[in-house]
Amino acid sequence: MWLMSKPRGQQSNQAEVSSDYMLIDPSTAQSGEFRGWCDPGVATRQDAGYRALVQQMYAGQPRQDLVAAAEAISCTGLKNGVILEVGCGSGYYSEILSYLLQQKVRYVGMDYSQAMIRLAKDHYPDRHFVTGDATSLPFADRMFDIVLNGVSLMHILNYENAIAETRRVTRQWCIFHTVPVLQQRPTTLLSKKAYGEAIVEVIFNEGEFCGLLEQNGLAVRRVLDSIPYDLSAVLHELTKTRTYVCEVRSCGTST
Repeated sequence: MWLMSKPRGQQSNQAEVSSDYMLIDPSTAQSGEFRGWCDPGVATRQDAGYRALVQQMYAGQPRQDLVAAAEAISCTGLKNGVILEVGCGSGYYSEILSYLLQQKVRYVGMDYSQAMIRLAKDHYPDRHFVTGDATSLPFADRMFDIVLNGVSLMHILNYENAIAETRRVTRQWCIFHTVPVLQQRPTTLLSKKAYGEAIVEVIFNEGEFCGLLEQNGLAVRRVLDSIPYDLSAVLHELTKTRTYVCEVRSCGTST
């Protein structure tokens, strides 16, 4: 659920896509003031940004994170699996994946923001979209072949429950797309302005994150580089984003 983020002091090609980064503690993060993704204006501005990226893709220049998402789906080996995208925004990945995979994907989108779901339904009336909470998914156990957490885990304070819920509703594959990670610092919370509104961002210690996947019975089968995202100006350590293709352990051999 982002476009391109720059630490404070750097310039962005998009008008104030991300700005005003600050380190915060968990009690501050829980204060309730960081609900920018539910703002209709944020939904509209983000959607416009992704419309431009879709056109760029059709012109033969898909951005690196879009390619990583399609490659992650391909890594599962499933040709016609049902995909749930958690944190679908305005539904653009239903179009992106269909184009890059050269087939119409079987897709369900879910987002916490009603404004984003309204846009998704307008853009893709032939797709199924629902409003829901990633930490308590409104779906039955093992309902989907692939659950794609679409760049939303980094904005979920209760990310432990979100990972567990992703695991619960999949039959075989979980993909955590464009997860911001670092190596030295523990998992860290930041506040920032996204499209002009306040949100929280989680930057994961990669070892801690992979430990959570292991605890939930998920084996990492592939790790792909996603879009560059260096917050060293804020965190004083190089950060990057990665896409993790995970298989439910009962469906494959242990690692």
